[in-house]
Amino acid sequence: MSKKPIKHITILIYPHPELYPPTLSAIEELSQIADTIDVVTRNMLASNWEYPKNVRVNYINKKKYVGFGIEKVSFGLKIIHFLKFVMMSHRLIKKNKSKIVLAYDVIPLYVAHLLKATLKKQDSLLWYHNHDVTDLSKANYFSIMSIASRKQDSAIQNIGMFSLPSKERLVYFKNIPKEINPIIIPNYPHKKVYSKHIKKEIKTTSRLKLVYQGSIGKGHGLESIIKILNQTINNKSLELHLVGKIRAPYLQQLNALAKQNGVLDRFEYHGMKPFTQLPAFLSGFDVGIAIHKPYNITYATGGSASNKIYEYAAVGLPVLLFDNEHYRFYLGDNNWSFFTDLTHDSLIKTLESININWSNASKAAQQDFIEKYNFETCFKKLKHTLDQKL
Repeated sequence: MSKKPIKHITILIYPHPELYPPTLSAIEELSQIADTIDVVTRNMLASNWEYPKNVRVNYINKKKYVGFGIEKVSFGLKIIHFLKFVMMSHRLIKKNKSKIVLAYDVIPLYVAHLLKATLKKQDSLLWYHNHDVTDLSKANYFSIMSIASRKQDSAIQNIGMFSLPSKERLVYFKNIPKEINPIIIPNYPHKKVYSKHIKKEIKTTSRLKLVYQGSIGKGHGLESIIKILNQTINNKSLELHLVGKIRAPYLQQLNALAKQNGVLDRFEYHGMKPFTQLPAFLSGFDVGIAIHKPYNITYATGGSASNKIYEYAAVGLPVLLFDNEHYRFYLGDNNWSFFTDLTHDSLIKTLESININWSNASKAAQQDFIEKYNFETCFKKLKHTLDQKL
């Protein structure tokens, strides 16, 4: 970066940033090259993250909407939230003469589009980062998400930088200005956060504990795994643990399936945990589940975009992945990547292989995290680009 620090950055993110760990990593890195940063977001959970001292988090709503609560508010209140988001963004950008405005996903990009006159007047660099491509077929036509998504092609014409976590998703952005070179920023963990949880010793137990963390729903092979929990893997019993956001009906389905298969005592849901607790929590397990059946855009292109894959590796967990060409391309050469097609025999054989090779796989995962799969390493290229733009 240039010797002079960036005076001010405004970051616009509609969901709470602590729901997107790579965003926290970006904030940490940007705080080192900026005098001050303002984050504009919605109050969706109890914040447990210790932000850098020069970062201010500004909530557009006082009331917290934990879990799926934000989805249940009236359409009128959603409009009010959006308007408050626009007004607060405008006030902070104008007041601080933001040198960079970083918009995460389509709604903040649309907000930046609405404020383009202000950004142009102040000569602000608009940087668009896309976490997830919107599936418009599943969005209410009149929702803010749908409106913003339909405006993306015109709004993207105002950007000065564009980044996303997976090169495969570039096919969904056909109207990027020709002068913009997209930057791939994989969703790797932050070394500063995870390196303190590196395993110092390898312990063997009579159990093989599997964990899935993140947004819990169909498409992750959980039903198939529950059906084999009554098996033993090289004389070790199996357990399945879940942590993250889940809808009550789906949790009831999983509990019913576990009961039906007589493995309710080997299946446990731990609720949601703040990101501050997640590394230590994950380090208590043996295998990380990162199965994504290619049902949608996000799942089909998760090789470098699925942060859970690399968060497991960071704490020394071998990772269980869906066996297809995409995930093989990104992770097939790693000693800690194991693949299954989710059939009974495939799951058993893969878990046996993980158990036999566990010690070496765990060490390899942590070594790869330290050397290449960390956020600091992949962010260096972006810092160089910022230096050229400013």
